[in-house]
Amino acid sequence: MVRRSAIATPQPPPSFDPKAYWEDRLTRHPGLTGVGSTLFGIYYIGWLYRVRRRVFYRLMRSLKDDFRSDSVFDIGSGTGFYLELWRKLGVKSVTGSDLTNASVSRLKAAFAPIRIIRMDIGGDLEASQHGRYNIVSAFDVLFHIVDDAHYGRALENAHSLLAPGGLFVFSDLLIHEPLTRGEHVVFRPLEAVMKELTRLGFEVVRRVPMFVMMEYPHDTKSRVYCFYWRVLTFLLRQSAWVGLVLGGIFYPIELVLTALFRESPTTEIIVCRKATGGIFRT
Repeated sequence: MVRRSAIATPQPPPSFDPKAYWEDRLTRHPGLTGVGSTLFGIYYIGWLYRVRRRVFYRLMRSLKDDFRSDSVFDIGSGTGFYLELWRKLGVKSVTGSDLTNASVSRLKAAFAPIRIIRMDIGGDLEASQHGRYNIVSAFDVLFHIVDDAHYGRALENAHSLLAPGGLFVFSDLLIHEPLTRGEHVVFRPLEAVMKELTRLGFEVVRRVPMFVMMEYPHDTKSRVYCFYWRVLTFLLRQSAWVGLVLGGIFYPIELVLTALFRESPTTEIIVCRKATGGIFRT
């Protein structure tokens, strides 16, 4: 029996060109502001990445004690933030990748001798890459794949990259409402993505908040929550220094909330394990 992706929906080809968009953006904003919201200022974005670092380490160390035998493939490496985190975890090897020439050039210069390749994870995958890695990661990447077919293909490629029993670790903003589209972001229904992961042969091991209150709460109907975010956004846009102060105040609170909450109204991290037997069927 042939089973189709739960993600793909009938739609005309989008006019948005992701490679051109990100090539231009990352050329003009080569640092963290290029991969974060340019409206919030570098200091607040810096606090967001401090949260990401702590949540990442907490999650990965809860999964296993020793990463020295693991090979990692990182999708959408961007500034190299997660390449450095994997390296500090002590993995045997890490391969980085990105859609843009701008990021690949900077990553090769900054992370030699780590292997860095230019790759569209929603496109064709080299056969030589299949089944080579113990861990595949994709942080803050998948919700930027606006074409549903490419999103589904990205999940298939992550599955293909992994050795049996390997872990797929990714962040996404999975909502309890119908699919929502923006110019360069798409928020997909949690139920549809979970079905697609199961279809591919993934077992969802863990789903934890990456943030609770420091990023936009797309997946909530709470008026209080939305009002809080409007106030916070207004303040952050006044000055980068406001972001430095507010980020410092919220940082310890966010670490507590991400440890306590089982689900988040914003970005979450999903950990999946590739089944040791059988493959998905398209």
